[in-house]
Amino acid sequence: MHRTNKKPDLTGTTSTPVSPTSSTSPTSISSPIAIIKLKNGNSKYISEQRSKARDIVNGLLRKDIKLLAIDFDKTFLSIHTMGYWQGQVEKLLEYVRSSFYHLIQELLETPSYSQTLHVCIVSFSSQEHLIRKLLQLAFKTSKTDRILIRCNTDEFMSCMGTDCQDGSSFLGKEYHITSVITEIATKRNKTIQPHEVLLLDDDVANILTAEEFGHKALEIRDEINLDILKDFVNNYL
Repeated sequence: MHRTNKKPDLTGTTSTPVSPTSSTSPTSISSPIAIIKLKNGNSKYISEQRSKARDIVNGLLRKDIKLLAIDFDKTFLSIHTMGYWQGQVEKLLEYVRSSFYHLIQELLETPSYSQTLHVCIVSFSSQEHLIRKLLQLAFKTSKTDRILIRCNTDEFMSCMGTDCQDGSSFLGKEYHITSVITEIATKRNKTIQPHEVLLLDDDVANILTAEEFGHKALEIRDEINLDILKDFVNNYL
């Protein structure tokens, strides 16, 4: 298992949010917008990225992963919104990590999508509608409606009960993942076992908790790219 030794952050919200007027800028090819601007017409680059993403998807299927759970802040995005993004949704396109853009793009086009391999976003943010809108803007297909989203909305928190709101009982993203698995079983008639779940998350505490519940997990750091994901899937998953 690839995991750093940094101290776990039990809140999952240590990073500073980036506002629409912030001077922080994404790396040159770190987002869908940058890819379009800087790599438009570069078929070799796009082909290479899609090939790597395809290898990852095939690897997930080969390793019997049935649910890919992706954290939102500092994982799918390169920044942390603190669950309180007030700018335009379009602005967040700049911060979608290119590795996840290509991976999800490939997942959306594979025949196994939402059949044998399901995708969900699991986040402590309460801004579910913002995340849904961002997915629609980034991938421009109705297939994103099949990406399940679990956020800390008032409705979801009430369903989770009091255990998760007790500081002495930190269960990471387990409530979110369990809720997604239940919906898949109910609405898609598919059964998913704990070891068939892969969580991608930047928070070590969430990673450790996921492993305790029998899930596979990978800590996401800023240097994440498709080569790292491919190596993990092929050699460590």
